[in-house]
Amino acid sequence: MTAEEWIQYGAMAVAVTALILKWKGMKKFVAVGLFASFYANLWCFVAAHYHLWNYHSNVIVPAVTDISLPVNFVVVPVMAMFWVRYCPLRFKEMILWAFLWTTVLTGSEVAIERFTEILKYHSGYDWYYSYVLWFFSWFIWYGFHLWLNDWRRDLDSFFHK
Repeated sequence: MTAEEWIQYGAMAVAVTALILKWKGMKKFVAVGLFASFYANLWCFVAAHYHLWNYHSNVIVPAVTDISLPVNFVVVPVMAMFWVRYCPLRFKEMILWAFLWTTVLTGSEVAIERFTEILKYHSGYDWYYSYVLWFFSWFIWYGFHLWLNDWRRDLDSFFHK
């Protein structure tokens, strides 16, 4: 197996395993996962249209280079579900939580872009654009969940148990 295959299959395996382990409380967040998948695919469409990035090595369907099937259909939905479920209730903690996760994900994305053939940036697109996109995506997913649930927030947080 190549590094690209390890990364893509590994990311999917970690996401599915985490979902299986925490499934008991995750059912009410499935809509957020579906929305996050749609949202990720929408951004990939924009990126393909403006030639901002593409995916050279797609393990699942090699002919698809405009979206990442493992990320858009497995990893991002699971991340969104976990984000909304465990997001802190207080605004300051929420911002710090978002900065933490954004930094981890952008760091991983930069490493993948620089050292593998999975993702390639183009047309002046750079890591800090991804940082901003990830950061605001958390809040868009969270806002979608609140909107879907009449602006009510469940008390299921790491910080308030």
